[in-house]
Order: sequence, then structure tokens, then C-alpha cells
Amino acid sequence: MKISPLLLLSALVSCVAAHSGIVPDDDPTTHYPDVAPAVPQESLPQGSRSVASAREEQATSPKREVNADRLRRGLAPNPPTRRADNRLSPRASPVPCTPLTNNVGRIDVSNADSGLSIGYLSKVYDGQKSYTFTTDINNALTVSLPSLSPCNTLIDITAVDGPDSSYPYVGAVGGSGGYQFSSTTFGYAYLSGTGHTPANSPPSSTAGHSIQSLGYNAPAESQIWSLSGTTHMFSAIWTNTDSSTVPATIYYDPAVDFIGLTGSLTAFNLMFPGEGAYAVTLKFIPAIERREGR
Repeated sequence: MKISPLLLLSALVSCVAAHSGIVPDDDPTTHYPDVAPAVPQESLPQGSRSVASAREEQATSPKREVNADRLRRGLAPNPPTRRADNRLSPRASPVPCTPLTNNVGRIDVSNADSGLSIGYLSKVYDGQKSYTFTTDINNALTVSLPSLSPCNTLIDITAVDGPDSSYPYVGAVGGSGGYQFSSTTFGYAYLSGTGHTPANSPPSSTAGHSIQSLGYNAPAESQIWSLSGTTHMFSAIWTNTDSSTVPATIYYDPAVDFIGLTGSLTAFNLMFPGEGAYAVTLKFIPAIERREGR
């Protein structure tokens, strides 16, 4: 029986999009080209041509006639050239960093849309060696930050009583469906215990991570976090294999029960429509503080 190519393609897409969970012995790849195809310069709109093209045009343009030449020819001098305004302009004030009362504490997990807390980052992994959340404060992960003022820079989050002391950093491991992040693609990563990687470095295949015990060997990143100096909310930056950096959305996937990162939660949910992933926030709670109702 002859199978329609369209039906075959549909079946393949269904297999790929079955779930975002970890597949043992998987070797995920970046499914998006690192280099965009070349576009002919003449097809680009005016003002969009390459720097090289602009330089070529400048090289062939006539030189500006100096005033001495114009006066010899009986012409008026050139109008004065307007120089850049060198007056000092006001600079944006740096975002203040309210010092922490303690650099050891827990991480609150809240629904990003409602702002309501759903629990704490858990010191017990889910079934796939990834971080999830717990509503039991006794199972909340204790973490340590580099200092009392770890603001305006990328930092590591160290798990004090984490589930795997061999990989003490709360980092991110490339997803089995692909981990090339952008604002329009579904690339993603699982939060898990990792080894150390420097800030703004491509995912490392040598840093190691907890999920490797399942036979899953995707690369990892650790120094990806920044802390708001006023709200003490965490943000994350993922570095792609081509060294481009992308602000990440932090999300919870209830179907697979993990907290992860993605460049586009919209694209992720289109790729995995049955998982119901939603954005969450992570907030540092110093150990001496107590949340209301907890």
C-alpha cells in the first residue's frame, strides 16, 4: 500500500512531540541551524545591507571639497560641520541591591500569572533526576548564594542539602527535544544538579549532571542565574552552542513534573500541547525570614 508523504510526516512529528521528558541514551541535538543562509545584498531593503557593502559604497563616494579649493574657485566656503554633542547626558542609575539578611535560604516557587505561591524548590528530585517543587517545608531545598549582595551579575546557586552532592549546583541540562534557545523556538532545559560552568559559556559536555545516571548525556550550564536587587527574584540566561545568549522563561511542566527553562514558552506548549506547562517565578527567601501562611 502506498503511504501518503503527508501522513508519514504527520506521524513523524507526532513521535517527536510525544513528550518533553528525558529519553535514556538520548543524544539530543540542536534542531536549528547555527548559521543563517546567505541573502543576496541586492534583495535587502535600503538600510539593511551588510557593513562590508556599506564600506564598499563609502570607498567609491567622492571626497568632500575643502574650503581652500572652493575659495580659489570663487565659491562660498562649506557650511560648518556639525560635530557630535559632547555635553554630558544623564546616566541611568544602577538598580539598587538591597543586601540579603542571609545568603543561605530556600527558593519559593510561584505561579507567574497569579503570583500565588505553589511551594518550594524541592530537595527531592522527580523521577527523572530533575528539580521540582514541594508543598512540604521539611522537603524544601536549602541553597547558598555567593554573598549578601549577589546582584547585577550572573551567579551559581549551590544546593546545601541537595539530592546529589556530586553535582552541587542548581543548573540546567539541555532538553531531549533540542536546546537551541530563541524567542520563537521550543528549545528547553531541565533544572537539575550540575557541575560548574562559567557565565556566558556554551553548554558543557564535561561539567556533568545528575541526569547522567539515567544514561542521558546532554550538556549542562550552571552560572546562569541573576538576582533582582529589589525583589530577590531569580532570572536565568541560557547560552547557546554558538555563544549567543537568550533570556529564559522559567516554567513548571506538570505532566512530566519538572521545572525547566525555555526561550519561548508559547513555542514549547505548541510542541508539547498535552503537558500544560506554565510560567513560574523563583524567589530567594533568606533562612531567617518566614512567608505568611507557612
